[in-house]
Amino acid sequence: MRPGARRCGHATAMLRAALPVAHHELGIDPVLVTCDDTNTGSRKVIEACGGIFEDRRDDKLRYWFHPAAATAGPQPSRRI
Repeated sequence: MRPGARRCGHATAMLRAALPVAHHELGIDPVLVTCDDTNTGSRKVIEACGGIFEDRRDDKLRYWFHPAAATAGPQPSRRI
């Protein structure tokens, strides 16, 4: 995400939109999403979308999404 567009909810909206596609159109169940353990922004996006933390492997955090989580979780906050 370019710096000027950060903290506006775009990444959260993109992940929320991608999860149903992965589940229903591509048949990926469950979906594994990873991010670097130092990437706080990505971690917050994944968690806001309902990612279930599994573990850390080397420098990666691993989160699972099940079909019910694709529509669950708090709505992204928007800066005004």
